[in-house]
Amino acid sequence: MHHAIQSVSAGPARLHVRIAGDGPLLVLLPGLGRPATDLDPLAALLAEGGYRVVQPDPRGSGGSTGPMAGLTLHDLAADIGAVIEAVGGGAATLIGQAFGNRIARMTATDRPDLVRAVVLLGCSGKVQPTPEIAEAIRLAQAVDTPPDIRARTVRAAWFAPGHDISVWLDGWEQPVMQAYLAAAAATDIASWWTAGTAPVLIVQGAEDVSAPPANGHLLQAEIGARATLVDLPGIGHAVGVEGPDAVARVVLRYLAGALPMDTP
Repeated sequence: MHHAIQSVSAGPARLHVRIAGDGPLLVLLPGLGRPATDLDPLAALLAEGGYRVVQPDPRGSGGSTGPMAGLTLHDLAADIGAVIEAVGGGAATLIGQAFGNRIARMTATDRPDLVRAVVLLGCSGKVQPTPEIAEAIRLAQAVDTPPDIRARTVRAAWFAPGHDISVWLDGWEQPVMQAYLAAAAATDIASWWTAGTAPVLIVQGAEDVSAPPANGHLLQAEIGARATLVDLPGIGHAVGVEGPDAVARVVLRYLAGALPMDTP
C-alpha cells in the first residue's frame, strides 16, 4: 500500500503520520506501547473500502517525538486533534485499538468539532480481568520474560485459539507504556468514558479475557442509542490485529449506514 508521509506539529510534539487512500478521514490509534504498523492490515482494507486512512505514530514511538513526562490523556488527544486539522478534509472517524480507544474517546470529548464517530476495538476500563489474566498480561509485556513464557502468556492474555501471535511477541515500547499509563491515571475516567456525544461503534472480541466484553455492554447501556455494539466470535483482545478482515467488514458497513439496523 502506498503511503504519503506528513510531519505534524502538535504543541511541543512532532508527529510522524502515514496516509493512504482517498475519501472520508479515518484515524487509526494502536494499543498501549504498540507501533502504528500493528494496524497496517486493517488500514489497507479500509483504504481499499474508499477511505483516507491516517496512521500517526503515537508520541514517543516510531518517528513521533515530544515530552513524555507529566502527560494526561488531554495531551495525547490534542496530538490527534492536531493531526486531523493538519491533514485536512474535515472531521474524522477515530478507530482505537484497546488503549487507543481511551485516546479516541478523549479526543471526541475535547474536540467534538473534529470527530464524526468513534470506533472502539476492545473496550476496557471498568470490568477488570481475572488475577490470572492480569498476571499473564504483566508477563507478556515485561522486558525480561523468557521467550517460552512470553509466547504462552501473549496467547493466554490477548488472542483467541488458533491465531498468529507473532506480531505481539515483541515491539512493546516500555517508556511509552509507562508514560501513557501515567497519563491515563492522571485523567478522570468520567471525562472520556462516554466519548463526549459522538456516535460510538463498539467492536469487541467475544473471547476477550483482558478487556472482558462486559465493558462494551456497560458502555452501551450507559450511552444508549448512539452506541452500536458488535461482538465478534472467535476473536480475543487483539481485535484489529487478530481479525482485520472481520473488523473491516463491520466498520465499513457501519460507516456506510448499514449498522445498527443490520448487525452481522
